[in-house]
Amino acid sequence: MDEINILNNQLSRMRSMNKYYHDQFLFDVRILFFFTIIFHYLALTNNTAYMLIPFVSLFGSVLLSFHAHYLIFSRNYSEFIEIKLNNILGNDVLIAHKLENSYLFPIKDRKIVVAKLGSDFSWFGYVTLFITFIGISSYVYSIVSLLNTEISLYYYLFIALITLITLIIGIWWFLLGNGEKRLEKVFNEYR
Repeated sequence: MDEINILNNQLSRMRSMNKYYHDQFLFDVRILFFFTIIFHYLALTNNTAYMLIPFVSLFGSVLLSFHAHYLIFSRNYSEFIEIKLNNILGNDVLIAHKLENSYLFPIKDRKIVVAKLGSDFSWFGYVTLFITFIGISSYVYSIVSLLNTEISLYYYLFIALITLITLIIGIWWFLLGNGEKRLEKVFNEYR
């Protein structure tokens, strides 16, 4: 097999991975939203149902971020392969990475997971922030609704602990770019 075929097979694999994780992300968003609405509805007659919503919100944020990190991985690798193929061919035949960077979000820039703020803000970024806002709002509303109930202090401490851990690791991996720095280190070896 020659280099072009090998790279093309890898590109096809990354594009399939991207599609799979987009589909999985959207499926999981719908499921998480459904359960969140059900628990809010149940809380109308039983306030302790609010105890489950922070778990759904935290689990959802980790799960959706897991999908996003594979999207970021596949976008980065797809771009690397397309640039490499274009260099071999001596022509910019493959432009999907350029379209994605312009239309969705620039993969190399600092962003909030997949939402780029500023002049490169996009509908993709808005949807990401909207879903995040709904999850955070539901989480906060549930906690506030439980404050006047006789819930154990251990519940609040446990929720605070897993929230803090999730935030710290999310900031470390996404906002500080540690995941993408690992990719760049490998890409730099093979440029």
